[in-house]
Amino acid sequence: MKRYILGLLCLLSLSSYAQKTGVVVFGATPAGLAAAIQSAHSGVKTILIDQNGLDQVILTPSDKAYKIGVYADFLKRVDSLQKGKNLSNDNLLPAYTATVFKGWTDTIKNLSVIRKGLVKKIEKDGKNWEIELTDKREIKADVVVDATKNSEIAKLAKVTVGGLKTTTGVYPDKLYRTSVAISEVKGYYPAGIPVTALLAQNAENFLVIAESLNPNMLVGQGAGTAAAYCAFFKVASKDLNVRKTQGELVTFNSQFLKFDDVPVTDSLAGSIQKIAVTGILKGKLKNEQFLFLHDSTVTMDEIRQPIREYYSRSQIWFLDHKADRLTVEDVLSLIKFAGSRGNELDKEVERGWNRTLKLSGKFDPKKFITRREFARLVDLYLKPFDRNIDLEGNLKS
Repeated sequence: MKRYILGLLCLLSLSSYAQKTGVVVFGATPAGLAAAIQSAHSGVKTILIDQNGLDQVILTPSDKAYKIGVYADFLKRVDSLQKGKNLSNDNLLPAYTATVFKGWTDTIKNLSVIRKGLVKKIEKDGKNWEIELTDKREIKADVVVDATKNSEIAKLAKVTVGGLKTTTGVYPDKLYRTSVAISEVKGYYPAGIPVTALLAQNAENFLVIAESLNPNMLVGQGAGTAAAYCAFFKVASKDLNVRKTQGELVTFNSQFLKFDDVPVTDSLAGSIQKIAVTGILKGKLKNEQFLFLHDSTVTMDEIRQPIREYYSRSQIWFLDHKADRLTVEDVLSLIKFAGSRGNELDKEVERGWNRTLKLSGKFDPKKFITRREFARLVDLYLKPFDRNIDLEGNLKS
């Protein structure tokens, strides 16, 4: 009888115990896997729950389009498992892909996986999301990411999915500044996913990777990074630091804007992404292609307004400089004026032009500067990307 009572007490204590985690991701879709892996890599305790047991992972052409971020790490694991057999990674069977992810997720610090986890109830209780599974297990999470097909968890939680705002034209608003992933949605320019498209409209700390976003692994990685930020710093999603989130994505080799003329493997992709997302240099739509035009020269008219937005004192510099196109010398002068740098910058740039700055050709201060060179110099020495913005893309004071 005593054993029976003790056993019953143990069962009761186990059933009432709720596992605590920072982020819980639902759905072992490619986007869900990327979200969970990135959240864990960002230093947050993460649980991935999949109701199907992670038996198959079907990668789409959209997932395979960008060999960067989590997908690039996945390919490295596949190559190591093939042990130099040099087999094609483009036609991996869903079952084999799932096996690779199973082995990988089992080794990732901060990440645990619940296979065949069916959700009975999910609701907000104070600052936490409380989840009850059909097997009586309970989980408390700071942040939820729904990566299931048809947003099943959001429906259960009665959460309203955000999604992309309907817009027309190129740069219709400043939301592109908040992008956390390359967009595959046709006709949406710049080609990025604003973080607000992932945030639930009627609940804090609930992110939804909706089918309407044409989600790929980069979108999942963006969602996982945003979720990890909120969980790590204990802030509501409405207070998300967009630039810190984007900076984390750059650190983990992801990208958040797509230019058809800039390969994702470009050595200066990081600087181009950061300057483009500030709006200081904007892309252009030509023949249904969104282009950065990185070999074109930079005009005074295109940078005057955005530079003045970031550095108000630069308006004095623009009053004294009237040339139509900027030279390398002009840009160094602008950086020194707006960034309070001394003349030592000239020598520093000259010495590092090829090696440190990874710019081609010979340093020539009198030549007209290209958009590629401008992005690199302004990113490294003026650092507009470090200025924080709100969720609408407006600069914070």
